[in-house]
Amino acid sequence: MTREIFLGVDGGGTKTAFILSKEGEEFYHKEKTIHLSQVSREEFKKRIENAIANLTKEANISKEEIAYTFLSVPGYGQYPDDEAFIDESLRELLGSDKFKVGNDCLNAWAGSLNAKPGINLILGTGSIGFGLDDKGESMRCGGWGPLIGDESSGYYIGKRLVNYFTKQSDGRIPKTLLYDEIKKELNIDDDFEIIPLTDGMTRDELAGIGKIFSKLIENEDECALELLDKVAYEAALTINTLGKKLSFDGEILASYSGGVFNLGKALTDAIEKYLDENIKLVAPYADPTMGALILAKKYWEENK
Repeated sequence: MTREIFLGVDGGGTKTAFILSKEGEEFYHKEKTIHLSQVSREEFKKRIENAIANLTKEANISKEEIAYTFLSVPGYGQYPDDEAFIDESLRELLGSDKFKVGNDCLNAWAGSLNAKPGINLILGTGSIGFGLDDKGESMRCGGWGPLIGDESSGYYIGKRLVNYFTKQSDGRIPKTLLYDEIKKELNIDDDFEIIPLTDGMTRDELAGIGKIFSKLIENEDECALELLDKVAYEAALTINTLGKKLSFDGEILASYSGGVFNLGKALTDAIEKYLDENIKLVAPYADPTMGALILAKKYWEENK
């Protein structure tokens, strides 16, 4: 008889969280990102292999005892060559075909709504929306990457905070608290130092500048409040679009995940102002890591 042992993998743009459930007992492990636009294929395999080795050792099981695995990978579904490599690698690392791979919007949705019909919006380093309606149809919205999309993401916020700084520095707009907080956060004396500094930043590092956003909002910084409104509008636009494109019966539940939502009510209240009347924003049931585990169990049940 197959033991109920499941592995959920929550791959994000910054980190990868692993959760192994052994008949109700849970074990956790973290690695850096497995996003193939940020790491080599060799490093991708190394990080997953290391996590599996650590978790199975801690749980005192062999990897062959894992009944089912769900692995989420940022960008999955956009690059066919990478998909084939990911599937082949996981088959090799797990020693079985008992797994499913999906975009990280899937486990975020499953966690936030317990895999029930509705919409999830991820606002992390990047951004993407996913919805599944009452008929079982699903679609994604947004998630076009940092250069041409990822509206409302941490990267989007960090980049625009820096843009406000440059405008305040040369006098296009009046200086606010934002100006001083950016200088303090980046430890710069001469304003022009920001050019080579940001040129050399990774996507994660630029998103990290957004950590000052909450303080600026609390102090009612004019530029920060303007940016908050833009973030809320773009977030609601993604949710509303999914609500219109999919076929839901009655009220639509929308939830969320990702570090940008650490802004709390300041952000959720701002988003609610732009949501269509038939959409209700609700707090997440669980986080995306638990969502990956929920999906591992769900797909196991469907494939038994």
